[in-house]
This record gives sequence, structure tokens and C-alpha cells, in this order.
Amino acid sequence: MLYEESFGTIALKKEKGIWYTYLIQNKSGNHWGFPKGHANLSETGKSAALRELKEETNLEFLKFLSEKPLIEQYSLMRDSKKTAKKVYYYLIEVTGDAKIQSDEILDGKWVEISKAKDLITYEASKEIANLIEIILQKI
Repeated sequence: MLYEESFGTIALKKEKGIWYTYLIQNKSGNHWGFPKGHANLSETGKSAALRELKEETNLEFLKFLSEKPLIEQYSLMRDSKKTAKKVYYYLIEVTGDAKIQSDEILDGKWVEISKAKDLITYEASKEIANLIEIILQKI
């Protein structure tokens, strides 16, 4: 079995007491989820996650809401080979106007965190959205 790691962000903003997260629709697979990608050779997980956010959404990082990443794990078939995938997501507050990168991303939108799991495609990411809701109630 192959193994793969990605790093992403849960981009959040608060308006009138309500938390919103920015979700993207990927061209590969046409699925909705959080911005993420692979680290370059000399990058840390955090720097890869922030770079991917900027590249895919043009949103600006303000601050980390938690130092510890949320971890999503699942398996997928890639080129007829089973691959175990681990994604490290960092909770961050962002600012700026979103502008999607059209060569990788089909669409993007702000969604109330309480409704994010209704749009997110994969079960593992829906579970991350549920965790975020719990964490944000304590902030």
C-alpha cells in the first residue's frame, strides 16, 4: 500500500457572531472540501497549508486558532493501487476576498460552519467539519 500526506487549512471568518468556512470544489473528482495540497521538499506542514490556501483561494492568513492540526485519514485507489492518505488541517482565521485558482479549482464559497457538512462530499471531511463546530464553541 502507498502512503500520501497533504496539508490544508480550515479557513474561517466570523461575521455577526457566526463562523463561516471557505470550501472549494476540486476539478479532480468534482468534490467539495477544504483547501489542501502536498508539501514541497523543504516546506513544513504549516507553511505548505498556508501556501496552498493562498494559491487556491487568494485568502490572507490572519492567525492560527489552534496550534494542533486536525487529522483526516482515509484510503483511496490511485492508478489501481490502494493509497492510505493522511491530511493535516490547521484552523486559521483569514481575511481578504476569495478568488479561486481556475486550473485546479472549479468553485469556492463561504458556508456557515454549521452547514458545511451538507456541502462537503466525503465522510471523513464531514467529520472534520463536525469537530470544528465543537472547537469553535469554545473559542
